[in-house]
Amino acid sequence: MVTAVLAAACGDNAAAPPLVTTTVADAAVPAPTTPGAVARAPAAITQVDCPSTIAADTVACGIAEVALDPTAGSGATASISIATMAGYDVGFRTPVAVLQGGPGGSSSDLAGFFPQQPFTQVFVDQRGTGFAPADFDCPEFDGVIPALVERDGERSRELAAGALDACAERLAGDRLLDAATTQNHAFDVGQVMAGLGYDRWVAYGVSYGTTIGFELLRQPPAGLVGTVLDGVYPPDLDVDTSVAITAQRSIDALSATCGRSTRCTDLNPDVALSLDLLIAELDESPRVVTLSPNETGFDREVDVRLDGTRLAEFVFLLLYNESLARYLPATLTGIADGDPDAERWLARVGTRTLTAAYNANREGTYFAVQCHDRLPFTSGGFVDHDGGFGSAVPVEPLRNLCPAWEQGEADAVVGTPVASDLPTLLLSGTFDPITPSTFADAAADLLANATTVTQDGRGHGIWFGNNCIAGIVQRFVADPLRTLDTSCADVGVPVDWAAP
Repeated sequence: MVTAVLAAACGDNAAAPPLVTTTVADAAVPAPTTPGAVARAPAAITQVDCPSTIAADTVACGIAEVALDPTAGSGATASISIATMAGYDVGFRTPVAVLQGGPGGSSSDLAGFFPQQPFTQVFVDQRGTGFAPADFDCPEFDGVIPALVERDGERSRELAAGALDACAERLAGDRLLDAATTQNHAFDVGQVMAGLGYDRWVAYGVSYGTTIGFELLRQPPAGLVGTVLDGVYPPDLDVDTSVAITAQRSIDALSATCGRSTRCTDLNPDVALSLDLLIAELDESPRVVTLSPNETGFDREVDVRLDGTRLAEFVFLLLYNESLARYLPATLTGIADGDPDAERWLARVGTRTLTAAYNANREGTYFAVQCHDRLPFTSGGFVDHDGGFGSAVPVEPLRNLCPAWEQGEADAVVGTPVASDLPTLLLSGTFDPITPSTFADAAADLLANATTVTQDGRGHGIWFGNNCIAGIVQRFVADPLRTLDTSCADVGVPVDWAAP
């Protein structure tokens, strides 16, 4: 039964399309069996005007009422936001639930720039994100971001911790925040897809969205026939210690790819070594780059402190995106040679990337999830700084940040690997600094119908913007049980190495 209420749109968005609410299974495509699938109570969904940032003639928006705590049986509900983007092929019967990362990322934001696909896309927001009434953003933290890049590591951590503690105090006692967990996010997805009337669908998750995808595999809702996990972030990961390992793997991969290109080695003969030497040099003698408001987007000048820790932080962030990572070899050489233009480029682009990363996530949702789901399974300590890139990337242990949030502890099963027979496509990029292909490979060992794809020259999240991967995903969604031809991904994406 479809419970969506297709309310008449009003105001500037009067011509908005209706929510895409039904699908008919294609009898010609075999449906995977889903042992233990559970029918979720359908969410009641009311159409609303889309925010101007995602309004388009293919996008419709809604507010879904979901169970506040599906395991409690209390009948209490909560509101989350969703968006649908109609597919361009009316014969393509299987929709895809799109799940953003974070935690704390808004899936509906992706509707503003994700391309239309042959299948319908349903963007399901995490609790406290998107355009639903509850907003778990922390303006207390957003306001100190300019000062964070001006301070050394210890003073920056103190300032951030104070701002986040103030946000936690303001949000304390919010019932929806207390119920913002990966398990409940997965329940929400099942309720939304049932509320929209879908009897057959695939889930796509990127980064933390893959953690939600794993939970969907652990407790599959009715209608789920496959998952696409892009940038695999498994539930059994120790987030306190993993970054040192994954960051080092990433820069080693970039350095190896550079080493196979004369154009790149002319810019920097050994990227990984030059980075390590520069981290040590800037730790001894930090440099300061003054940026104007036009360069940063802030409302004042900012004196960016380029020390070893900040260099590592900026490089780590730029490795997410291959279009920025291609400039790293030349930029590191320039900074080592004292080139002020190279210093300025890294300070400007690094600061903007850092700010965009913080602004993309609702900090309240982030800490609600991490402190409930991840903290119980972390080792709880700093990685010693031995002068290498991986250990220089700043990571504050959750045990230092979580006491103010008081989120309780997840059941032990939440921190365990997931086994499933459902077809799963796992995607990785070799430059990805946070979710390397080794995570996908380990997860695939317990997934009976897994296909792994790793593409050289790519960063974090590889579906978007690549015809090869887009075609593989499209074929998987059309028939998750088919044997996929992934050979196009064997040829890496050429890197256009350049000086900025």
